[in-house]
Amino acid sequence: MDEEKSLQPKNEEVAEEPVKVSEEPAKDSGEKPAVEAAAETPATEESAAEKPATEEPGPEKPARARTPRRNRHKTTVQLQINFLTLIPILLMGILFMLIGMSMFKKSAMEEMFKLLRGTAIVASEHFSSIDGYLHLEGGELYFDDERISDEQSYLDRVKDAYGIEISVIYGNNRVLTTLTDTDGKTMNGTMLADSRIVMEVFKGNIVSTEKNVIRKEQFLCVYVPLLGRDNVCGMIETAISLKQFNHMNRQFYIYIVLLTLLTIGVTFLLISFFTRQLIKRLALIRDYLEELVTKQTAEQEMNPLVYRYNDEIATLAEHATTIATSLKTVMGTDPLTGLYNRRAGRQHLKELWETSHKNFTVFTIVIGDLDFFKNVNDQYGHDVGDTVLVGVADILKKHAESEGFAVRWGGEEFLMGFTAARDETYEIVKNISKDIKRQTFYSADRKPFHMSMTFGIASFAGQENIDEVIRIADNNLYEGKHKGRDCIVS
Repeated sequence: MDEEKSLQPKNEEVAEEPVKVSEEPAKDSGEKPAVEAAAETPATEESAAEKPATEEPGPEKPARARTPRRNRHKTTVQLQINFLTLIPILLMGILFMLIGMSMFKKSAMEEMFKLLRGTAIVASEHFSSIDGYLHLEGGELYFDDERISDEQSYLDRVKDAYGIEISVIYGNNRVLTTLTDTDGKTMNGTMLADSRIVMEVFKGNIVSTEKNVIRKEQFLCVYVPLLGRDNVCGMIETAISLKQFNHMNRQFYIYIVLLTLLTIGVTFLLISFFTRQLIKRLALIRDYLEELVTKQTAEQEMNPLVYRYNDEIATLAEHATTIATSLKTVMGTDPLTGLYNRRAGRQHLKELWETSHKNFTVFTIVIGDLDFFKNVNDQYGHDVGDTVLVGVADILKKHAESEGFAVRWGGEEFLMGFTAARDETYEIVKNISKDIKRQTFYSADRKPFHMSMTFGIASFAGQENIDEVIRIADNNLYEGKHKGRDCIVS
């Protein structure tokens, strides 16, 4: 039976002499008031009346699981996002930069070959337009009897105009050229080493190559046939060193690199800006929950900035406020009666005292205790006792909601706070007492019975702390019990 009783809802009462509900009260046992004892303990402690009277010895509780230890080096979400976004942006930027430089180089090389080809064709037409038979004598180039070695000036003008090297090749020998060796001497009389180029040109084809080596240096070259009396007798060579070509395009490469870096920077700043906005909204939700946990109340409101966009974060905020409301009910409400529990009651009393102390206003505290409630539990069982507590709580709530609040202070003991003077509060309590005595309760076998309640009243009179006001109300309640119960002492 003891085990069965321990499973019933907690409605323990202040110990009184066991008497029948319908009989006259016997003498009180002289026990110390419960509220006075509670005033000697810290405000955060739960009333002894809220705890089971006895506890059965049970098996040893298992060790509490430890929460995984967090890394000492705290990192922010912003830092993680920056790290996770910067690396892909850098890799993509480098990839696009290399692709861009490669495409630009390919395009620039095509344009350079067009320039070399066009210049070579113009030069070939220039020399082919000279009347006579093109031939070589004594290392000099002649058209018939006319020496054309003086055409070197033409090649020099072409080089000055386009910045490229140009040569006239007879057979496979350079007879006129703007090329010079490492010592600055002209390369007239040097031979074209690649016989495949010679063979192709003498077939009447134009040859372009980017792998021709001249004076141990790689050149971009174009070879155009040179006609003498309708026969191919040589070729025009136009060339530019790869080093010079890259130097000419270096500025464009720099532009590509700068543009890539600028794009990376702007993209990173934009991502950082928008992620900061997201994280700021998440931080507001975090602060809201931290305040909820720290203060153990749900009175604070969610910052409207969280709901700026209708997205997942706004949904998360809605869930957080729903959790806060649920926690408010769990943390601040007595599950049986629906009144404030002792913890929430303490918080409301503190706020009431601070407001009155600041504004020099009056408030009154009432502590009520059901008379002979232990007999109800003993005679009718805890289920009926719970019904009595719920019925009395509804009456207290109805009378207190307009000018105050009601708290289940512990067991069958209730506390009410009113923003009214003592006389006005006294009239309210008289009505409460009448309603409680008029209320009919029933046992499990439908036997009717009635209850009464004893009240102690105390008003704020400039005391230094709220516990002093509670102690006075509790002493008045204790005095009312000695007077025979079912009375109001103020």
